[in-house]
Amino acid sequence: MIHDLSETICAPATALGGGLAVIRISGSLAPQIAERLLSKRLTPREAMTARLRIDEQLIDLVVATYFAAPHSYTGEEVIELSCHASPYIVRSILEWVAQQEGCRMADPGEFTRRALAHGKLDLAEAEAVADLIAATTATQHKMAMEQHTGRLSHLLNELRATLLRFAGLLELELDFSEEDVAFADRSTLVATLATIQHQLRLLTQSFTTGQELQQGIPTAIIGAPNVGKSSLLNVLLQHERAIVSDIPGTTRDTVEGRLTIRGTLFRLIDTAGLRQTTDLVEQLGIERSYQQISSARLILWVIAPPLPTWDELEAQLSKILPLTSPDSTLIILLNKRDLLTESEVTDWLNHCSSLLQCTSGKPHTTSPLAISARATQGIESLEELMVTSTQTLHSDGETVMLYNLRHYEALTKARHALELVSEGLHNGLTSDLITPYLREAIEEIGLVTGASITSDEVLGFIFSHFCIGK
Repeated sequence: MIHDLSETICAPATALGGGLAVIRISGSLAPQIAERLLSKRLTPREAMTARLRIDEQLIDLVVATYFAAPHSYTGEEVIELSCHASPYIVRSILEWVAQQEGCRMADPGEFTRRALAHGKLDLAEAEAVADLIAATTATQHKMAMEQHTGRLSHLLNELRATLLRFAGLLELELDFSEEDVAFADRSTLVATLATIQHQLRLLTQSFTTGQELQQGIPTAIIGAPNVGKSSLLNVLLQHERAIVSDIPGTTRDTVEGRLTIRGTLFRLIDTAGLRQTTDLVEQLGIERSYQQISSARLILWVIAPPLPTWDELEAQLSKILPLTSPDSTLIILLNKRDLLTESEVTDWLNHCSSLLQCTSGKPHTTSPLAISARATQGIESLEELMVTSTQTLHSDGETVMLYNLRHYEALTKARHALELVSEGLHNGLTSDLITPYLREAIEEIGLVTGASITSDEVLGFIFSHFCIGK
C-alpha cells in the first residue's frame, strides 16, 4: 500500500531478543510526539535519558536521540528511543505512539523507502540494505556493503550520463535535419559505445559468480558407490545430513547442505554413485549426478579402496572431464587413507598428479589429496584447498560484481539495445532510427538506480521484501 509521505510512522528498529530495543519514529510530527511522551524537550544530535510514562505509569527509563531533518536515515525528522527489550515495554510504547494523531505503524521497508524518496539513497543502495541484514558470511557482507556504499550506482550513473549527452546531441540533429548538421561525431560515439558495452558485458558476466557467492558456491561430491561421499558431506557439515550405508546405491537423489569456510559459502551437493545399474530410480539419480558435474563450480571426486586400476581411473576421468565447465575446478580425493599403507597413498597421489598434468586444462585441477572422512583426517587441508581453489571468484576490489537478478535483467536489456545502436551506426542509419534504442538503454540502466522508476507498484514490490523497522 502506498502512503502519504507527510504521515509520521513508527516501528521497532531491532529484532526481538537481547537486552535493548530501539523504536524509530520518522516524520514531521516525530519530535512533538516524543516530547509529549517523555515530557522533555529534545535537542538535535544529543542523546538524553528520560523517564517514560504512559497514563502516569512509569514504563521504562529510555535514551532518546533526535536526528533533525535532513540529517537522518530517512531525511525526515527522526526520533530513536532505546529501551529495555521487554515485549511489554516495546508494545506499550508503540501502541501509544501509533495512536497519536497523524502517526501510524510503518510498513515493511518504509523507512528505507522514505530515504529513497528524500534522496538519501538510490534504489540500488536501498536494496542493499536488505542484503546487509540478511548477510551471514563475510563475502555476502562485502558484496552488499559495496553496493550499499554506491560502487555500482556510481559506475552506472557515469555510463548513463555519457549516453544522455550523446542522445541529446542526436536529438538536436533532428531539429536541424534540413540543414544537414551533425552535432554528434560518429567515430567518437562508436568508440564510447564500445567502452560502455564492454563495461556492461563485464557486469552481466559477473552475475553468475555473484549469485554463487551469495547463495553458495555449487560443490558437487561425486564418485562410485561406497567411496564415502555421504560421509564426507556429513563430516564437512559436522552433522548427519545424509544417510551413510554399506549398501551400494543408497543415495538416489542429490542431498544438499551449506558450509561457510573462512567467510565463503559453499553449497555442498552429495550425488548418487556413478556406476552401471538396471535400477530405473537409481539411473535417474545418476543422470542428476552428471548434471551436477556440468553445473558445479567445484567438483570433489572421491576415490577409495578397493582402488580402480590405472586404466579404469583414466577411463573414468575421460568420461568426467568433458562434462565439466571451463571455469570449474576438480579436486581428486583419495578417501579412507587409513585403510592404505603410506607407500600406497604416495603412489596413488603421484599417479593422479601425473594423470591430471596430461589433461587439456578443462577444468582447472589441483594436487590430489588423501583424506579419511570417518577418521576426519585431512579435512582441514581439504577446506583450505576449497577456499584457495575459489579465491579467484572474489572481487579484486576494483571490479563491481552483480548479484541482483533485477539488475542483471535490466543491464542485459541495455546491452541488447546498445548492440542495435552499434549496428545502426555501422550501417549508417540516421539519428531518428538510432535514438529510440539509445533511449531504451538509458531507461534500462536507470531502472537499476531508480532513475527511471515512476511506478509505485514496482517500488512496492521491491520494498515488500524488507523487514519491519527498515
